[in-house]
Amino acid sequence: CASYAGWATATGSIDLLGFLVGFIVFLWTPSHFWALAIKIKEEYANAKVPMLPVLVGEGKAAKYILLNTAILVPYSIAITFLGLGLIYLIVAVLSGLMLVMYNVKLIKEPKSLAFKAYMASNQYLVAVFLGLMFDALYNIPIIP
Repeated sequence: CASYAGWATATGSIDLLGFLVGFIVFLWTPSHFWALAIKIKEEYANAKVPMLPVLVGEGKAAKYILLNTAILVPYSIAITFLGLGLIYLIVAVLSGLMLVMYNVKLIKEPKSLAFKAYMASNQYLVAVFLGLMFDALYNIPIIP
């Protein structure tokens, strides 16, 4: 995974925390692609590509996105306690709340909000990785 390679390059080590950070991308991917798949569901259906919204419908796909987010966000927060600091924790919590908010709204209006949920997932991942970067730069412990 590219994020694990980036971790190894930045830290000079291959370790468990780097793998766990890379796993964020793995957990993030379904929500990201499924939101986009809701937006362009007809294109997938016409091409006979069995994306989730084509198989189960937009409403059910939106519920799966929220379920996936309910796994992703706590996981992203939990890894804080394996050696990350206060900056990462704050960013993970705030960006996670933002993503949950968008994906709760997505359930109510999947077709019209799919692209916003897709973009929110992009913003979430960027925020988490910027949080990692600034956390490494300033190294503020959670408990001084």
